[in-house]
Amino acid sequence: MPFAVPDAPGAPADTETPPAPPELTAPQRPWPGLDYLGAIQAGGGLILGLIALFTSYDHITAFGHNIGLQQQWGIPLIAASVATVVIDSQLATRARDRDRDRADQAALEANRERNRAAEARERQAEAAERQRQSLAELRRSALLSARVQLDPSPTNRARLRAFLTLMAQGLQEDGDAGMA
Repeated sequence: MPFAVPDAPGAPADTETPPAPPELTAPQRPWPGLDYLGAIQAGGGLILGLIALFTSYDHITAFGHNIGLQQQWGIPLIAASVATVVIDSQLATRARDRDRDRADQAALEANRERNRAAEARERQAEAAERQRQSLAELRRSALLSARVQLDPSPTNRARLRAFLTLMAQGLQEDGDAGMA
C-alpha cells in the first residue's frame, strides 16, 4: 500500500473531516404502497381475477345445484374481488410497517435506557473515587496532626501547615468547579 504524501494533490488534509457515511435508505417497494408480501398478495389476486375472467363464468354450482349467471354480471364481481385483495394487501403492509416502527422505537428506547444506566454507573464510580480520595486526605491529616501532637517539632508543624494549605486550595478549587 503506497504512503500518502501530505502535500500531494488529492491527499486528505489533516484539518479536513472525513466524509459522513451514506445514510441507509428505506428499501425500494416493488409496488407503491406495498411491501414484498403485499405485492405478492395483490399479484396473486390479480392473476386469479384474470383466470376467472378468461374462463367460463356463466354459472355457479352450490350444494349440487347449478345457478345460471349472465356473463356480464361476472366482470364487476371479478373487479370487486381483485380490488378487495389489493386493499387487503395494503392494509397488511401498513400493519407490518407499524409493527416494524414499534419494534424500532422499542429498541431505541432500550438503547437509551442502557446509556442512562451506564452514565449512572460512571457517576457512581466517580463519586466513590472522590470519597476514597477524601478519606485518604483525612487519614493523612489525622496522621500529621498526631505527629505534631506527639512531636511538636518545627518540621512536623511545617508539614502540617503545607498539607492544610493544599487541602484548602483543593476545597477552593472544588467550590469553584461546583459553581461553574
